[in-house]
Amino acid sequence: MERSQIRGLARLLLRHPERRDELRRKVTENTQIKELCDAYEAACEAAEYWSRSSDPIAPARADEYRELAAATEEDILHAISLL
Repeated sequence: MERSQIRGLARLLLRHPERRDELRRKVTENTQIKELCDAYEAACEAAEYWSRSSDPIAPARADEYRELAAATEEDILHAISLL
């Protein structure tokens, strides 16, 4: 797994401790879930970046990336429930 995929997975493990075993197992079995973990990490990093920015557009961008991260998280949880 790539570093960003590992970091995305780590975030998910912290958010969903009750599903840790399932997440760990299924991420090794499915390339799509690895890619979603990568996208989740990218969205989380972007949300953090924009939340620290003083740019006038920053609050709106941070909200957009938080929404994207939440949607990606839902996609991951849905995908692992199908496997």
